[in-house]
Amino acid sequence: MSEGDALPLWSLEPIFPGFDSVKYLDAKARLGSSVSALLAAIGDREARSGRPSEWLSGCLELYNRSADLYEELSSYAYARYSTDTREIAAQREINQLEELGLPFKNAVVLFRNALAKIEPQLAELLKGSPALAECRFFLEEQLILQRRQLSPPEEALAADLSRAGGDAWTRLHEAVSSTLSVEWEEGGDERKTVTQLRTLAFARERSVRERAFRAELAAWKSMELPLAFALNGVKGSSVILNSRRGWQSTLERSVVQSRITRKTLEALIAVMQESLPLFRRYLGAKAVALRLPRLAFFDLFAPVGEAIEAWPYPRSRDFIVEQLSRFSPEMGSFARGAFEAGWIDARPREGKVGGAYCISFPLSGASRVLANYSSDFSSLTTIGHELGHAYHHEVLKDSPAIHRQYPMTLAETASIFSESLIYTSALEVVPPAQQITILEDFLQGCTQVVVDILSRYLFESRVLERRRAGELSPAELCELMLDAQRETYGEALDPNELHPYMWAVKGHYYNQDFAFYNFPYAFGQLFGLGLYALYREEGPSFAKRYRTLLAGTGRSDAVSLIRGVGFDIEQPEFWRQGVAMIGERIERFAALVGAGE
Repeated sequence: MSEGDALPLWSLEPIFPGFDSVKYLDAKARLGSSVSALLAAIGDREARSGRPSEWLSGCLELYNRSADLYEELSSYAYARYSTDTREIAAQREINQLEELGLPFKNAVVLFRNALAKIEPQLAELLKGSPALAECRFFLEEQLILQRRQLSPPEEALAADLSRAGGDAWTRLHEAVSSTLSVEWEEGGDERKTVTQLRTLAFARERSVRERAFRAELAAWKSMELPLAFALNGVKGSSVILNSRRGWQSTLERSVVQSRITRKTLEALIAVMQESLPLFRRYLGAKAVALRLPRLAFFDLFAPVGEAIEAWPYPRSRDFIVEQLSRFSPEMGSFARGAFEAGWIDARPREGKVGGAYCISFPLSGASRVLANYSSDFSSLTTIGHELGHAYHHEVLKDSPAIHRQYPMTLAETASIFSESLIYTSALEVVPPAQQITILEDFLQGCTQVVVDILSRYLFESRVLERRRAGELSPAELCELMLDAQRETYGEALDPNELHPYMWAVKGHYYNQDFAFYNFPYAFGQLFGLGLYALYREEGPSFAKRYRTLLAGTGRSDAVSLIRGVGFDIEQPEFWRQGVAMIGERIERFAALVGAGE
């Protein structure tokens, strides 16, 4: 048995034994009943006018129950689909659940409208009920969103059409990107998927990296037309719906979804742009380490320094548990339990989506982590990152659905913090030559989250602007991507060796409901580093403060929550703290590889 075959597959049996199991079918039936009851409760005008507090409490209880059931079922179906995008049963269930979810989406629209009618009484209702007062933030947010929604019949139509429009384009991208493959040896039988080719970007031999890069570009080019149609479909739907709902732009909606202010975003983007020379300094030092005059795009993930011993899966498991336990025994115990309970699917295989993610099952009080493990240090940090998400879910698992809905900006908080614990601990236990490798891995990730994310942000901004006037061709999409990469990476990368098809690679572009799924990663990276700096100052007592912060992520906007721990995210100075931590490691890396000023 090869090492890859020995990697674990997750166990979904405790969630549901299968799509045809009594447990799964019962949950689907209960979802339908719960949503029907919610719709009936919302429409009870007599209760709303005569007993508004009782009406609101009843609606919230049914809302939470329906949201829990829908998330449990949808997470299971997607977990099945993402490990084998060719599974017809999983595809069918996702479609059925989307249809079952339409009445719930309609209920949300109707609830917001009904809530708006009792808005003048809301302050008194909250004052008279501690239980309702706990829901203040959720209710106020629903009123904000109510002012940005269409009429109930129009919203119902939009939700129904999205299954055959935006959501279908999303699934097309997932199916293509998870199965697209090319011949590896000319005239041979071996083929490699684009996921496998992207893994070869980490190869030590430059010839292998370049060959994989050329093959990947050729693969994406072969599918550029359907993927361009998919991207145009997703962005076109986004532009039209957001305009009809009264948003000034898709970006305005993304800012509200992220629970930040435009001032926060502007401060973040300004500091990201301000930091570009620092990252180019790192990329220049990396070129020196690789003995290259300048990096090509396919050199971005090249290993630098002395090869660290392989990180077989069992070693990574034990290291993660040990380091998380050093920070918090509770967090370490949680991670150990996740490994033992079969929560992690680490084995790469055809049909499985690339990358990694963490998904939660609220009724089961559990999570699952998908990864494509390759026994290197990067795979170690990826598992640690996703377990950070899982711990966040664990902290919130006893909260009702309305208090588990945190924004994308805060979604990366726990994962980046968990990564920081692992990186710092690894630097303590390896010799200087291997410190280069670990620093490189850290800086490589930061470069992706700041520089590459900025390029994706610029690209998406320009695509959405151009999409208002009409569809964009594959050639136009490629040129916009190249422009964004030239603007961000600058002279640090060979301008003739960039990646024009990153718009095809990144699945985040193909999500109709969450446009600009890019800047929240930079937010999370710099915020997570800021939290780690606090931990260094405060010591072990910070663990309790950290848990409290995570517990509040679904109950507040990001600006207020973070102000509570002493940061003002509307000011550039806050973001510069995270960049400064990265800068320290860039200088340490440059010194170790002999790349002085």
